[in-house]
Amino acid sequence: MRAVQPSPGTRTVEAAAAEPEAAYFASLTLRLPSIEPEAVLAAPTVGMRGFWQSGPHWIAHAGSVAEIDSREGAPGSAPGDLASWTRERAARLFSEPWVLDLDGEVRRPRLHGGFAFDPARGADREPGFWEAFPSARFVLPAYEVEADGRGAWLTVTRRFASDISRDKAIDRLRRRATRTREQLARLERRGAAPGPVPTATAFEELVDRRQWQRAVDKVLDEIRSGRVRKAVLARHSDITLGELPDSGAVLTALRTANPLAHLYLMQFARDRFLVGAAPELIGSLRGRRFRTMAVGGSTPRGADPAADAWLGRQLIDSRKNREEHLVVVEDIVERLRQAGVEVDAVPEPALLRLPRIQHLRTDLEAVTRPGTHILSLVETLHPSAAVCGDPRHAALDLIRAHEPESRGWYAGPVGWFDEEGDGEFAPALRCGVARGPLLRLYAGAGLVSDSWAPAEWDETRVKLQTMLAALGVARMQ
Repeated sequence: MRAVQPSPGTRTVEAAAAEPEAAYFASLTLRLPSIEPEAVLAAPTVGMRGFWQSGPHWIAHAGSVAEIDSREGAPGSAPGDLASWTRERAARLFSEPWVLDLDGEVRRPRLHGGFAFDPARGADREPGFWEAFPSARFVLPAYEVEADGRGAWLTVTRRFASDISRDKAIDRLRRRATRTREQLARLERRGAAPGPVPTATAFEELVDRRQWQRAVDKVLDEIRSGRVRKAVLARHSDITLGELPDSGAVLTALRTANPLAHLYLMQFARDRFLVGAAPELIGSLRGRRFRTMAVGGSTPRGADPAADAWLGRQLIDSRKNREEHLVVVEDIVERLRQAGVEVDAVPEPALLRLPRIQHLRTDLEAVTRPGTHILSLVETLHPSAAVCGDPRHAALDLIRAHEPESRGWYAGPVGWFDEEGDGEFAPALRCGVARGPLLRLYAGAGLVSDSWAPAEWDETRVKLQTMLAALGVARMQ
């Protein structure tokens, strides 16, 4: 059986029959044999593609059949305005006429993308790294491969003109999907993977250490005066590669070294992409169950198990790091409470051990009201104390005053959401944004009253190592 699948608020097939037919979307899903992300990332692609992984669940996508782009009429520049506008545009998109292949598995693709950290700074309006990354941008992909512990699926979507019959559209999609499945199967059998990352030829610190530490000291004066409790100050560095990198190769290197991270890739053109391995989630919504986490406070990994364990104990016992972490926990709990979401019991922080750094981490869960959308929760929580500070607006003022350039999408929400409002978002941390063979890397440090500027510089150096290692740079000079 093949039919138009109406959404809430969509005209029924009977009601539409008396009116001229409009163009429509069609989607078809095929089950795939077991497949690894590397095979999908090795498939040739030009232009748009992306990737998301949280635990064993991953989604790769390519191409675009529709977009939501804030440059096309988004009101205002407040994160809340953008989240609401994006949600409205998505509802309108999903309510368009849509044909699903009801003979197989019924799946619609998700919208993949993200938001700028601080839309008011407008990084996309100037030529540079972020011009392809406006305040908000989401893609409805032509191809989407999803895999988890239950299996793997390929969903193909196209928009068809009204004069093409529904059966013909599904038949065309089935042929496309079958060819794509066969191509992916060949890549999987060959053990295909993206090629190596090009050799790095130059590394440049864009902010002088003494200059940055003076800015940290000014922020600490504000904290000790009582104006803010915490603020996060970031800096950036540039690394030049010998040739244009394949985003899939960089992502594969990140996946190999950071299996516990939330991995993301958003590529809007062949030489314009954002890739990273975030240690934390802004939130994950499945039905009414919402999961988030507080990550704050950090220390390096040890050279051996004994040293590593000692550093971990020092982190847990550190008054400075416990304070930094507590600010993040309290900020999340209070913002959710104000939004009518009561968090379950708050556990004691545990250690989150990543390859080069370990953090304090507290997992938080809650049951949301019926009909809650992940973008509403993102709107509630971003920018959190983990990436901005507390109180939010005062900390944001300090960031604007002491960071010379816009963060673009760095520390902004990146992820996906579906028609039901389920989805996952992480802050774009431990990341690099590409402009041709040049990549800009970002790292930040959470500042509280006991912070010390030289130690915060060293912390950002450790955080930059996540991307530097993926780019083949073992250690900064």
